[in-house]
Amino acid sequence: MAMVVKNNMSAINTLNVLSRNSKDFAKSLQQVSSGMKINSAADDASSYAISERMRVQIRSLDATLTNTQNGSSMMKVAEGAVSSTVDALRTFKAKAIDAANDTNTDSDRAIIQKELDQLMNQIDDNALVTFNGKYLINGAMGGNIVADQQDSMVSFLAYLDGCTSGTAQERLDAAIKYGSSGMFKDEKTLINSCVEAIRKSGGDLLEVCGINLNNDDTGSITGLDAGGEKAKTAESVVPEEKPAYGGNPTGSTMIRGLQVNWPDSGDDAMKKAICAALDNEWLSNCMWLVDESFALNFWENGTTVKSIDVNFSDADNGTLASVTSHFTGDITTGLELTVNMHYYNNLDLTDKNGALKNNPNQLYLDRTLAHEMTHALMSANINNFKDLPLYVKEGMAELVHGIDDYRKGKIQQLANDPDTLKNILENSNSYTSDDSAYAAGYMVLRYMAKEAANSEPEKSAYFQIGTKASQTISIGLADMRCEALGLTKADGTAVSVATQQKATSAITVIDRAISRALKQQTIIGSIESRLEFTAANITTATENVTSAESVIRDADMAKSFTAYTKANVLMQTAQSMLGQANQNGSAVLSLLQ
Repeated sequence: MAMVVKNNMSAINTLNVLSRNSKDFAKSLQQVSSGMKINSAADDASSYAISERMRVQIRSLDATLTNTQNGSSMMKVAEGAVSSTVDALRTFKAKAIDAANDTNTDSDRAIIQKELDQLMNQIDDNALVTFNGKYLINGAMGGNIVADQQDSMVSFLAYLDGCTSGTAQERLDAAIKYGSSGMFKDEKTLINSCVEAIRKSGGDLLEVCGINLNNDDTGSITGLDAGGEKAKTAESVVPEEKPAYGGNPTGSTMIRGLQVNWPDSGDDAMKKAICAALDNEWLSNCMWLVDESFALNFWENGTTVKSIDVNFSDADNGTLASVTSHFTGDITTGLELTVNMHYYNNLDLTDKNGALKNNPNQLYLDRTLAHEMTHALMSANINNFKDLPLYVKEGMAELVHGIDDYRKGKIQQLANDPDTLKNILENSNSYTSDDSAYAAGYMVLRYMAKEAANSEPEKSAYFQIGTKASQTISIGLADMRCEALGLTKADGTAVSVATQQKATSAITVIDRAISRALKQQTIIGSIESRLEFTAANITTATENVTSAESVIRDADMAKSFTAYTKANVLMQTAQSMLGQANQNGSAVLSLLQ
């Protein structure tokens, strides 16, 4: 080997080895000290990027777990408030049942009413519960809730009853949205949805509307088909308990808050019999049926007219009986009930339902009156009643006593012809000469009721429980205030037990409120259960992603210590050899001696 002094190649080579050993030592030291085999993108660019994405996922999963736990806490607060409301309603019903018993005097009932007023105040207080400053069950986080099919119609009419602003169409649209718990945003949406559902089903009314044309049930809203407990037959729609035709009313009579003004029947025995039946039980039972079905009565503060004139006619025009409303602007100021003697001049006075002798195909008069008194009560309670579409007016009246036994041919005909059905619903005021609007209205309202019964409150709150924008749980918490539960109305009318009749009616209203509250409680419970499953799933996902990230990023400490020891020894060896290599140049000096 040549002796040179300018380029000490041995030292340079050794320095290079030392430099590599130093880098290996520094890398091993970093792995050992940090516990990670990848500390920067330079270590392994692709693995680093993958592991960073996994770290983002882990951090996001931690955040969603926190969201889920906070959501569960919110639901527990809401559940507590609703549970308190259910407790209050339980006491409420017990007191109403007590007040309905005639062992009590009206003074006793007035004392009970004071306690009920306090319970209503407590229910409204419960509805003001908050979580992190957000109101939960006062309607701020959802819309209306309906307990069943009947309750959907009650909510629909309750909205029309209390609404005082907007055009007639705006009121109707809002009422449909409210009565369907937000499922249908307006009339157009409801009609289109109903027609398309019937079209797709091939006219299957049972599937789409819950209407069974093959049984003996009339399909009334309180009957078996529509979710009630009892099958309403043509004879039992209006339940009479005693013979109908006794008495001879004159002047006027107060019946369930309505002043009934009687006509002069003269010597007409049949007219006298009808007046006696109207006074004795028919009007009372018909109004009770409408109150039970739709929570409409003449006791409410907002009722614009509290009297009705009874008249008779004799016209061969197909009208069995009718209620005529007289308006001042949008307000009903007068009511007339007309019974057409052309069709009811031969009553079987041994039949308390108003059957005709030798004519079993004629509608029972009590059932016809139930239809007409629905119009009377709607007109007296709904400001824009005259502007409602004909299918709504007639459909609501048909829901009270049922129609699917009497007009099953027309109903099935429309089910088989969705285009005609749609045209009738969109232009029902043009169909006044036949029963098209009656059948179409009955069908679309039964459809709305069936769909709403399976709905939840309109969803307006969201829990972000996933790492993607679409991974949310949407929730709706219904309004649990007294007005939303039906215990009070917009006009200030509250559930009253001031009399035995009012206390009896109050029981139905309270049952409806309890059903709404229990459905809300069930929804909250299901959300809590879902959040628990979600939290468990997020925890498992976090564990799995962390494990995957560990495989990529975490150092095998035994292997790292081995590499560290090796690098340390090699670096020290290279340092020693570098010192030896640097001594090679000094040998040249011996040539100068």
